[in-house]
Amino acid sequence: MRRIPFFFAATAACVLGTATPARAQTEPDAPEEGTPPARKGFQLALRSGYMVPFGKASGAPGDTMGNTFSGQVPLLVDIGGKLSPNVFLGGYLGLGFGGTAGETSNVCSRDNVTCVTASLRLGIEAQYQFTPDASTNPWIGYGIGIESTAFSGSNGGTTYSVAAAGWEFGHFMAGLDFRLSKTIGIGPMVDFSLAEYTTISVKENGQTSNGTVANKALHEWLLVGPRLVFFP
Repeated sequence: MRRIPFFFAATAACVLGTATPARAQTEPDAPEEGTPPARKGFQLALRSGYMVPFGKASGAPGDTMGNTFSGQVPLLVDIGGKLSPNVFLGGYLGLGFGGTAGETSNVCSRDNVTCVTASLRLGIEAQYQFTPDASTNPWIGYGIGIESTAFSGSNGGTTYSVAAAGWEFGHFMAGLDFRLSKTIGIGPMVDFSLAEYTTISVKENGQTSNGTVANKALHEWLLVGPRLVFFP
């Protein structure tokens, strides 16, 4: 009996014997056993950690973020809804508190002034969640909004503050949620924002003066910390 060359036999096996497995590979994976199913609807998340500044508050010489603001501890709230199991659309609101740094810190110490800093951010955001029906769900996000950062000092009866505000052009986020149940998830996240101050307000002993930032410059905040999500 004439033998079929190995090449033709192997080719026939690939064509005839692997047709069924090829179809099976296109079928979606079953959800992980014991994990909550993917869902749509309301979602709320709380983010915190430690946030450090970079860049320049303005284009003036020496006016870097690190010359006034130290790191801050923020609390940010993401609230909105999942339009699909993968897509979240909503808004963010955050408050951060910290101390002073650089030359500002030296002046506060020299003049025996109690100095603190605070920041506020508000905007809209979208997130994409890669595996919403798995126990571990990586996600990325982008937001845009406004930012206001203030420095204040007090010494006896004298109080004063300086606040700058502007657009937050880019709010880039990424993280990993561990979906512990259908109501709770937790995991690490990183948040990087890019913004520019355009207005400034100075207040001293009840007198306020407002103006615009003449020499605008870009600055950044980097936040690393945990995220607690409700209805992951």
